[in-house]
Amino acid sequence: MKLEKVCIRALAAALVAPATSAFGDEHWPGGGGMHHGKFWRRDKVRHRLKLTDDEIEKLEDVLARNRQPLEGMEADVKKKRAARNALLADDRTAEATILAQVDRIEEARAKLGKARVAMLLEMRRVLTPEQRRQLVQLRDEHERRKDGSNRTSADQTEEN
Repeated sequence: MKLEKVCIRALAAALVAPATSAFGDEHWPGGGGMHHGKFWRRDKVRHRLKLTDDEIEKLEDVLARNRQPLEGMEADVKKKRAARNALLADDRTAEATILAQVDRIEEARAKLGKARVAMLLEMRRVLTPEQRRQLVQLRDEHERRKDGSNRTSADQTEEN
C-alpha cells in the first residue's frame, strides 16, 4: 500500500507541471535548473538516501539517455505553440484550423509527459524501496516549506 502511494505521488509530481521545462524544478526528480534534474547531486538528498557510487552512475546514465529526447519533445511543444499563436494572430484562420493545432499541442504535451514519467520510473528502479520512501519524505518536506513560505507571503500581502 505504501509503495502504491509512492508511485502515485511520483507520477502526480511528474504530471502536475506540463508547461515547465523537460526537467522541471531544480531539486527534485524531473527537475532542471541548477542541478538539471540531478536530485541525487544535492548533498542532503544523496546523504539521506545513502546513495552508492553505482546508484549515482546509473541515475546519471538514465538522465543522459533521456535528456536529448526530452529536449526534442519540449522543442516540439514550443514549435506547435508558436504555430498556434501565429494562427491566432491571423484573423482569417478558421476556428477548426486553430482547434486542430490545439489538438496537436496536447498530443505533443502528452508524449512529453509520458516520456518524463518513463524516465522517473526508470530512475525509481535504481533506488531501493527505502530510498524511494526517503525521497518522497524529502519532497513532502520541501513542498511543506514551500507552501509555508507562500502562505507567509500571501498573509503579508493581505495585511498591507
